[in-house]
Amino acid sequence: MRGAAISAQAPRPGLILQVSFGDFHRQITLPRAVAAAVLFVIPALALTCLAAGSYLMFRDDMLASLMRRQASNQFAYEDRIAALRSQIDSLASRQMLNQDSFEGKMAELTVRQAKLESRSALLASLAARIDPQDLSAARRPSSAAPAQIPAAAAQAPAPAAAPTPAAARENFKPAPEGFDLRRAHPLDATGEDVSENVDPALPDQRLRTFAARFDSIEQRQIAALNGLKAPAAAKAERLREAFAEAGLPVERMVRQAAARPDKDGVTNVAMGGPYVPVVAPDRGGDFERAYASLNTSIITMDGLRRALPFAPLRQPLPGPLDVTSTFGYRTDPFLGKPALHSGMDFRGDYGDPVRATAAGRVITAGQAGGYGNMVEVDHGAGLTTRYGHLSRILVEDGQWVQAGATLGAIGSTGRSTGPHLHYEVRVDGAPVDPSRYIKAGRLLNAGL
Repeated sequence: MRGAAISAQAPRPGLILQVSFGDFHRQITLPRAVAAAVLFVIPALALTCLAAGSYLMFRDDMLASLMRRQASNQFAYEDRIAALRSQIDSLASRQMLNQDSFEGKMAELTVRQAKLESRSALLASLAARIDPQDLSAARRPSSAAPAQIPAAAAQAPAPAAAPTPAAARENFKPAPEGFDLRRAHPLDATGEDVSENVDPALPDQRLRTFAARFDSIEQRQIAALNGLKAPAAAKAERLREAFAEAGLPVERMVRQAAARPDKDGVTNVAMGGPYVPVVAPDRGGDFERAYASLNTSIITMDGLRRALPFAPLRQPLPGPLDVTSTFGYRTDPFLGKPALHSGMDFRGDYGDPVRATAAGRVITAGQAGGYGNMVEVDHGAGLTTRYGHLSRILVEDGQWVQAGATLGAIGSTGRSTGPHLHYEVRVDGAPVDPSRYIKAGRLLNAGL
């Protein structure tokens, strides 16, 4: 047989390899172990070498690919973490904003509550400065003609709404100690249950409920201020009309009444305290404007009321006055010639009491020429009154007397034709007609 041929037989003792090439023939018998190594170990080593060569050849590309994949996975993981962190921060910020908003609303309601409580006390103090008789008169229907009603009082709400000091305090009940709006039921703070259809689980709705309640209280306080304004304005107007009727120097009397010493020589201007500026009415709310208007009326009323005791608007004698000679020019009863009568003469019984027509200090108490026994009282602001022809004098120089105090008794001393009282009113030393003051006092009493 030509050519080469290799055949293998595997008899039981080992592996037989037969090699034939042309005329060359050879047979090799291998043991079983060697045969196993030839058939299995050598191919495995070849495959291993092939894999190792391939690894060595493509190792850098494989490592780069693995690193790129790992880097991509890491970037994706970091991006996911950043997105989750951003969501957490957004939720935290939103929660903080909501918390700040809630706390801000809570702080605002707390400030409003304190303001309403202070306003309630302010209302009570204002109501206390108005005479209860004036409040009662304001509540009664007036029979006066519309022209006699002050414009400020006519535009004010119905005086029936004017509260007493106790009622003013009820406009807002102070919250109990330890009161917390976040946990409180509306009934706890206001005394009324205004929480109908309110879900306790909704803080914003509860805050709106309290805000609405505070708005209602503020409107009632404004109505109370407007209700107090009518009697205060009416009283101030009556006093001003009486002073104007008498021709009194109103502003000067008000200033001097505030700084005038009392009977013990003590002035009533002792005051002080820290300076707390008042909000200008045009910059404040409805309450501030109503308070400014009412306070103006009360200040005017208080000033005139303080000056009232020093205005000679009362009668020097009790009961109806019997005028025997008026103020002005007349025929002198002794000389029969024209002369100026500087006062008014009132007939009376000998010994009848003569009373001071206003409070003041006695500057003359004794014999005074044609006046006979005379008492002169200084009421301040340039006002003095004289009481002449007294049978006796019951006061002394420098003594402080109240309005209505008994100064002496009717007599006929000095240039007198019979028992009577000579009464004078002087302004800055010049005599004026006393009838104007007496008439103004009667009008004032009729209006009270």
